[in-house]
Amino acid sequence: MELTTIKNIREIRDEIREKIKSVDYNANKNNNYGSENEYSYKGIIGGIDCLLTDISTLTKVPNKFIAISTYDERSNIYNYLNRINTYFETPNNFISHFESLKLLIRNYNIRGISDRQIEFENEISNLTKIKLSIQEELNEVKKIKTEIEKENESLKEKVESSNEKLKEIEDELENIISKKTELIKQTENLKTYNDDLILSKEQADENLEEIVNSLNESKSNEKLITSFANKVQERDKRLSELEILTERNSQKLKEYETERKEILAESKKLIESAKTALNYKTAEGISASFQVQYENANKKIVFGSWILGAIICLLLTIGLGIWILQNVPNDLVILFARISLLPLPIIGAIFCANQYTKQKNIIEDYAYKMVLAKSIVGFSEQLKKNGTENNEEYIHYIKTALEEIHKDPLRKRNSSNSKEPKIEPTNLTQIGELVEKISKLIKAE
Repeated sequence: MELTTIKNIREIRDEIREKIKSVDYNANKNNNYGSENEYSYKGIIGGIDCLLTDISTLTKVPNKFIAISTYDERSNIYNYLNRINTYFETPNNFISHFESLKLLIRNYNIRGISDRQIEFENEISNLTKIKLSIQEELNEVKKIKTEIEKENESLKEKVESSNEKLKEIEDELENIISKKTELIKQTENLKTYNDDLILSKEQADENLEEIVNSLNESKSNEKLITSFANKVQERDKRLSELEILTERNSQKLKEYETERKEILAESKKLIESAKTALNYKTAEGISASFQVQYENANKKIVFGSWILGAIICLLLTIGLGIWILQNVPNDLVILFARISLLPLPIIGAIFCANQYTKQKNIIEDYAYKMVLAKSIVGFSEQLKKNGTENNEEYIHYIKTALEEIHKDPLRKRNSSNSKEPKIEPTNLTQIGELVEKISKLIKAE
């Protein structure tokens, strides 16, 4: 009869082995256990498996197990195994019982027993088989891994393509949604159009009735309508003829208008040219009259007569002086009478000299006025074109030029030997400045 303790040990051993088969080593691979952290999780599980192998050797030979152990020792083995089974997931709770079980099993020297040796060899053969199977599985796993990597790459490509297609689908969905909204709007519009069509149909029916009635009436009045149509056609023909005539008349009016504009432009040009010619002619006439006066005044006979008279008077004065000095009379009355004759030729010489200077001034005055008369038209035109908007320069030039022209040639002139201060000819300087401005403007053009 088998003992209860040995039976219990076998049962608890089998339970622990079942748990070892389903252990997840990765869950506690980084944890260490023991007083000095000398055990890893795999080491503890491997140690438990070795202890279970030793216990299996003892339970296979119950008689020997009974002979070398006591009841308390078997009970302790069971209790230790039960503790390990209970706290199998948390090694910290059974580590002390694990070490006590090691110490207890070591006392039996199980590895020196032949049965234990056989068990050990069986375990080694099982391990080699497991190793070979694991290697085969590892090779298969590597193949599967490579296939998985390839599949993963293809899956990535498929995922990328699917993402692109998904984007395209989303875009299409957006387009479809927008088209849907447009279709909804169009359907609403179509509803309104349908209502309008229904109304228009009703109106068309009413109009049709009216048309039928009017058709009947028109058939009754067909003769009147045909005559009226003939009259309308005749009037249309007449209107078309009138339109043609009006077009011709409008073209002729346009031609007349263009001719009128051309004639007006030519007439304006002729008027302007006539004005300028008239101005030039008047200026030419004035300058010609001044030139005649200049030529009359600039005759050498007139100059020579006054110079000759002055020379004769001077010679008479010299002759009288010599005569008086050579024939000095004793009578003072006669002497004073002779001396009183000297002022007469001197006065004559002075008179001739004054007349000469007056004639010279008249010649210069007419020459100056002749130049002004010739240049007044051209300069005035330039001042009108290039002057200011108010024509101040033109007015000033005309005023000063006319003042100079209207001055009397026989007016009194300031002598150069007079003690009075000289009066500067402001008008002449102003005219000179204007002439310079006009010449600059002409050069700029």
